[in-house]
Amino acid sequence: MDSSLVNKAQCPACADKGEDKNRDNLGVYDDGHTHCFKCDYHTKGDGTKVPPILSKQNDDDWIHKYIGEYYPLTERKIRAETVERYGVKVEVDKNGKPIKHHYPYYNQKGELVGMKTRLVSGKRFFGSGDTSKTNQLFGQHLIKAGGKLITILEGELDALSAYDIFGNYNFVSVANGVNCVDNIKANLEFLDSFEIVVLCFDSDEAGREASKKVAPILGPNKCKILTLGKHKDASEYLMAGDGKLFQQEWWDAKPYTVSGVASVEDMRLALMDYQSTELIPLPDSFGDLQHMTRGGLARGELTSIIAHTSIGKTTILNELIYHFATETNEKIGCFMVEDTIDETVRKVVSVHTETNLQLLKPKELDVDNIMSNAIDIGFGSTIQLHDDGGGSIDIDEMFSKIRYFVKGLGCTVILLDPLHTAIKNLSNENIEEVMDRFIKLCKETKACVILSTHTRKPDDGSSPHKISEYDVKGSGAIPQACHNNILFSRNKLAEDEYERNAIRIRVPKLRRTGQTGEAGWSHFDTISGRLEKGHDPASGANNDF
Repeated sequence: MDSSLVNKAQCPACADKGEDKNRDNLGVYDDGHTHCFKCDYHTKGDGTKVPPILSKQNDDDWIHKYIGEYYPLTERKIRAETVERYGVKVEVDKNGKPIKHHYPYYNQKGELVGMKTRLVSGKRFFGSGDTSKTNQLFGQHLIKAGGKLITILEGELDALSAYDIFGNYNFVSVANGVNCVDNIKANLEFLDSFEIVVLCFDSDEAGREASKKVAPILGPNKCKILTLGKHKDASEYLMAGDGKLFQQEWWDAKPYTVSGVASVEDMRLALMDYQSTELIPLPDSFGDLQHMTRGGLARGELTSIIAHTSIGKTTILNELIYHFATETNEKIGCFMVEDTIDETVRKVVSVHTETNLQLLKPKELDVDNIMSNAIDIGFGSTIQLHDDGGGSIDIDEMFSKIRYFVKGLGCTVILLDPLHTAIKNLSNENIEEVMDRFIKLCKETKACVILSTHTRKPDDGSSPHKISEYDVKGSGAIPQACHNNILFSRNKLAEDEYERNAIRIRVPKLRRTGQTGEAGWSHFDTISGRLEKGHDPASGANNDF
């Protein structure tokens, strides 16, 4: 259905940029929708017909139109005493029926400079005089600066209604409804003179948005926000006979707090949340990591396992899978991107049986026996495997499935091996976004996420243990984002067999404990396929860290 332009008003988007000096960028249409002719800001209408708003009358004789008597606004249940206090004059027809309300505006000298007129029939408004130069609040001329408390409402009728409910309190209204930022700024010196300023805007979206814009101007030490519950505004409370409820909600107004600033209660809750943090124990074979982490990895943390290619990261993760499944109460979701399902099952069952099934020919496998052991370990229940069908993994799909593993299947630990396969075609900026998503995922789900990451440096055997967290392949954003970074290195070309299978463990970052440095050695037993606690090959003897 077509709509017609009925008025022009100040655009809130342009006003915030100082680009609507004449307050006429926003077109208001008779179906309730608005559209800015300058910046395309718009709001949807609800289908409610908006009556035309008459344009401002600036003729020299406007002041002579400020006529009428201080009649009670019976349709609004506002007493004559309140009407007279605010200087609102009511024009009536020959039958004594109200036809116009005149709301006066004064400058700082107390001089009448303009008025807003409301036509009772059709609820239309127009302005007379020049209130824009003074930018006063309605009712401001009645109040001395420096008081205890003042309340700002969205409209003149609301200010009258609130005063009628309370009596001798300070109630004013903004001059231009929700587009009131400039109105507030112009009177900031006056408002700052009060100990407390209560904002009581309408309980609709526009009113809430206006509160969000005005509250920071007044500041957290001064401003309180009144949240209306049963009705939209003070006028509706008075008409419904709910004045006492309005009083109660007014007294319950909450102090405005700046977003991002923690209160004492926020601090207490944060400490209680940390106090309840659940730790996941690590295997004894992982050097001294259990001690350095003060009990293991924490739920809600992101951990990166960093190593050169082909040093045994998958073996390390398989040991973790087996340990989590059999020695803890954790449920594990495994995204072994470069391994097929049968490879993952065989490798973890090898840990369980201490028999390296990888050494067997395909036809030598006892499938029934392997599956029996797999079920005993918890595959299909405690251990959930992701099957990518042998293809690459899409980022959005990966996060969707991880979220399903956590929330749908109850997994508390997620292992991804390797990360670079998922991010190999992404820019540094996009990798940063991925890591940010991992952090948010950990925080949201309280899952312990472990990422296997490759290093950029080629493993030529010359300096097998010379790696750092910032050698990670892909982007420096990866180790920077993680709560924990753990380095694993091995001299796989060493002549000595023990040294070839000895894994050095170092920790450059443990955010929770702050413990860094050497974390001992692990050793891979080629016969059993298990990791065991090892020692520095150079020492020639077991030297637990």
